[in-house]
Amino acid sequence: MSADAWVGLLETHKQLTRALDAELDARHGLGLSGVELLGRLAAADGQRLRLSALASESGLSLSRVSRIVDQLERRGLVERKQCDADARAVNACLTEAGAGLARDAQATHLAIVQERFFDRLEPGEIATLSAVFGRFAPDAAQTCTTEEQPAGATGAPRGSRRPSP
Repeated sequence: MSADAWVGLLETHKQLTRALDAELDARHGLGLSGVELLGRLAAADGQRLRLSALASESGLSLSRVSRIVDQLERRGLVERKQCDADARAVNACLTEAGAGLARDAQATHLAIVQERFFDRLEPGEIATLSAVFGRFAPDAAQTCTTEEQPAGATGAPRGSRRPSP
């Protein structure tokens, strides 16, 4: 029984992330990782983060983050700027175009997750999943709870962080 649960979790994650990646690319020209980086920049103070912080927060390698930021920079969605506090560090700064695309891509992301995941669950199943995954990732559960508050309640725009698939 536990093997079925584990395989089901892995298969669901695989199917959902593939669908998200394909749809985000088709609609916005961004992969899931690019949307995550834009979302993290949109939620950051001053809409800027060091590349190393982006890597740490996203769980991606610094070289992967650098490659994605290269692509985003070519599209005018982010700019690289030297860090004022540390001349050795580089910040990724979200542009106005990047902020707009981040909002649009996050709306697409949320709609796909709703349609392909949450709409297929009963309310009790969602509560069970919240309880289970909240034990494994309490910080993520707190972030999601905070983000579900009305816009402005936390000082950040609603949906400013990309939820995990």
